Amino acid sequence: MTSPARRETPPHVAVLVETSMAYGREMLHGVAEYLRETEPWTIYFEHRSLQDPAPLWLDGWRGDGIITRLSPQLSDVVLRSRVPTVDLDDQGPETDVPNVQSDHEAIGALGLEHLLGLGLGRFAYVGHAHFGWSIRRRDGFAAAARAAGCRCEAYESESPVSWGHQQASWESETETLARWLAGRPRPFGVMACNDFVGIQVLDACRRAGLAVPEEVAVVGVDNDTLACELAHPPLSSVIPDCRRIGHEAASLLHSLMGRRRPGRRRLEVPPLGVAVRRSTDVAKEVGDPVVNRALRFIRERARDNIGVEDVAAHVGTSRSVLQRRFRAALDRTIHGSIAETRLGLAKRLLLETDLALPDVAARSGFSHAEYLSAAFRQATGTPPGAFRRRHRRPPAPEAGPLAERS
Repeated sequence: MTSPARRETPPHVAVLVETSMAYGREMLHGVAEYLRETEPWTIYFEHRSLQDPAPLWLDGWRGDGIITRLSPQLSDVVLRSRVPTVDLDDQGPETDVPNVQSDHEAIGALGLEHLLGLGLGRFAYVGHAHFGWSIRRRDGFAAAARAAGCRCEAYESESPVSWGHQQASWESETETLARWLAGRPRPFGVMACNDFVGIQVLDACRRAGLAVPEEVAVVGVDNDTLACELAHPPLSSVIPDCRRIGHEAASLLHSLMGRRRPGRRRLEVPPLGVAVRRSTDVAKEVGDPVVNRALRFIRERARDNIGVEDVAAHVGTSRSVLQRRFRAALDRTIHGSIAETRLGLAKRLLLETDLALPDVAARSGFSHAEYLSAAFRQATGTPPGAFRRRHRRPPAPEAGPLAERS
């Protein structure tokens, strides 16, 4: 698309996108990237949530362009202004205003694909019945499950719990969800409509006595890093390409302000992938249920100062009996399983954080950095620092072409 001719003065653009959630902030990064590639605009920008009313200055504003979500709080005022506008909303009905949003069906399908890859055959979706984006994610998830020949159920709340206008308390909603989850045959995979509902699903699993991820694997959406890392266990999440949404929105608005008609009125951006965390990091089960219980305890407590006696006490058997069962099921010792789990934790911290080696050692259950270095070199043939430099994950790849929706 050819850029409009340069103006003598930069366009004055209002960017009314929520800053309260990672989804909106990532779109704003995409707008900023577009401006770095082209020419600067003067931007009116303020901290917002999705529920904030239209700012008073917007009624009668005569700027050059607007990027926003045409929510009920903003729609009338924005449309009345007749200022060139690009809409990022994914909830309301389709309008004549150019729109850029996530491909929510593709998000749902990717969530199912991730859970299916764990070897699961039963699935559930937890969302909200009155949000269009949640319904579309559910539909994509369910369609992918049907295509794979798998069973899929849905739990849809009529009471939003992550927004200020909730009609039911978090506690009562979570208790209801816990009873529903407890009635499903296990193991199964759950996709939550977003990360905050994913946190609620994890809480409900805890209340229902369901082990995550061994009995229930859980994936959210939006990859809100703070929310995902606060979750217990940390939440895997589908990654929408929000930066590309913002970038495409800025490009469309640039054309509109140059009095060029956009070639497409609605663009849907596919997701980037899945950020895998502990909630779907399913270890292979073995045939011995006592050994499985011991392995779950080791995975949950390896970073603590546990030993073989602690594991035996947890499963209620003697050390010698449990050692025999470990050797029969896994051909390794209990101590070897603890050491392997701690090394796995250390590898994850080396790859996903900038922690110094003593901190990595302390947080993965090693008494000091020298012990970690020796164990790491013996297991991998390389010291921890070299492992970090060689295997550090590259930035997420750029998404494929936009999907057009008529």
